[in-house]
Amino acid sequence: MKRSKQKLELLQHSRHDWLNKLQIIKGNLELSNVDRARKIIDDIIIEARQEAHLTSFGVPGFAEWLLTYNWYRTGPLKIGYEFMDQMNIPEHFDSVLLSWAESCAASLEQAAPDSVDHELYFIFQKEEDGCFSITVEFDGGELQQPPSSLVPKPDRAEVEWISDSRTSFTVQVKFSDENTEIESKK
Repeated sequence: MKRSKQKLELLQHSRHDWLNKLQIIKGNLELSNVDRARKIIDDIIIEARQEAHLTSFGVPGFAEWLLTYNWYRTGPLKIGYEFMDQMNIPEHFDSVLLSWAESCAASLEQAAPDSVDHELYFIFQKEEDGCFSITVEFDGGELQQPPSSLVPKPDRAEVEWISDSRTSFTVQVKFSDENTEIESKK
């Protein structure tokens, strides 16, 4: 019963998002803003392709968290993601990625002021050595703690800070597993 309610909630959120997008397109068409309506449609196509990458990523718990994070949070932190390559991550990374991402988001929610919008963005990329990396970008209000204390080092990963300030940062987290090579999706 509980699982059915969760599935229905997910469908409700998804339907709500699609109806909002359709209303924006319809409003632009009614105002004869055809170019703007086309741009919105193009953005929806890109977003749908990114969601398709995410759902076939191989890590279902992490994928669900990324897809639904913004639906269940009313605070100023919004999460986005992008895939530079199609890939399939071994499922044993699921709990590692989920725990790490949840920890990052929780730390940032506490350290960032409520009066400013913040974005946490995850960019996924397949590395040449068969591993994968996630570039994490944050942009928002002034953090109450240094960024290096807010992004934990996950298991099976190397962390490289690219830029670091109180209002934005970029860090690359490279995940590896001696026994596993990350598969490219065809």
